[in-house]
Amino acid sequence: MTEPMIRLDRLTKRFPRQAIPAVEDLSLDVPEGEIVILVGPSGCGKTTTMKMVNRIIEPTSGRIELQGEDVTDANPDQLRRRIGYVIQQIGLFPHLTISDNVATVPRMLKWPSGRIDARVDEMLELVGLDPSLFRDRYPKQLSGGQRQRVGVARALAADPPVMLMDEPFGAIDPITRERLQNEFLRLQEEIRKTIVFVTHDIDEAIKMGDRIAILRDRAQIAQYDTPEQILSSPADGFVEDFIGSGASLKRLNLVRARDYHLSEWPTADSDGDRGEMLADLRRAGKGALLLLDAQRRPIRWLRARDLQRADEPLDRIGLEVRAVVSRQATLADALNEMLESRIGSTVVVDGRGAYLGTIDIDIIMAAVDTMRHSAREASLAELGDEHDRQDTGA
Repeated sequence: MTEPMIRLDRLTKRFPRQAIPAVEDLSLDVPEGEIVILVGPSGCGKTTTMKMVNRIIEPTSGRIELQGEDVTDANPDQLRRRIGYVIQQIGLFPHLTISDNVATVPRMLKWPSGRIDARVDEMLELVGLDPSLFRDRYPKQLSGGQRQRVGVARALAADPPVMLMDEPFGAIDPITRERLQNEFLRLQEEIRKTIVFVTHDIDEAIKMGDRIAILRDRAQIAQYDTPEQILSSPADGFVEDFIGSGASLKRLNLVRARDYHLSEWPTADSDGDRGEMLADLRRAGKGALLLLDAQRRPIRWLRARDLQRADEPLDRIGLEVRAVVSRQATLADALNEMLESRIGSTVVVDGRGAYLGTIDIDIIMAAVDTMRHSAREASLAELGDEHDRQDTGA
């Protein structure tokens, strides 16, 4: 069996003058290259558990292993340099430039200046920030989403094998949060870090996690499993209540746009002939054409009455394309966007913003039916196994 990247062995934390431990006798293995989510009610000990991994909070008892090495009593500063850390408040140094913020740990490790400069640029590009535009700015000159990206870049700068993320997207507006989640999942496909991620949001846990640990008070594990298993086979009533209603819809967070054959939509180039566009629209039997720019990025939805208005440029008529997701987006993301769309479809684009296809309600319903069938088959198989065990025991 492969050695876990992180092993927590009977970890306990008792704070002074507190009768009940914040964390009690917790054992948990975190596999290499996976995102493990700690989720549970407020005050259950999930953040305390995460902070004991890099010993920002020292455990009262128990053992912490990192890559098979017992680090319970190791030098905490050296330990933290092996672990990236991203928090909700981001924690950038306001008096330092973005470049200096990202370079914090490499400088502590005494990397050569040339290597540091190259790494800063590499990390900013990795999180989607142009180094020539952002490296000399200060945190106050960035949006909340941009600051969060810098926080991720800083955590990755020294290439740590492990990252800790404490509600990293919690303080951001819902639209930016969704985009950052999808961007981070795309990034994780490239970097394959081992990540312990704390959230209070079960939907975020289902979307982001390879495995989820649902915690009771004192960080007692109610269930530690894949999102699929937690949704299809909750361990007990506590887990069922924590998941809440709408398990079928929550399963839409398990599948991504890239996993489905996208619907084709009639498109038009911005320099096309309006008469031909109108004919294409009538042949397609759709309510609108999707106008694309020279880079095949979606611009507008053009209806028949829009195309008949010859007095205005094509890119100023019709409806703005707002319901757009990346290939990394989940079907839940696509459905949320679809509900805001007056066309009834969500446009899927690649990393450059170029059109790939659309997701409509038929794709969503087919996915729900497939997942319901799979969950039902899994439940029947589990009941059959239990029946066989009872017969064998008899």
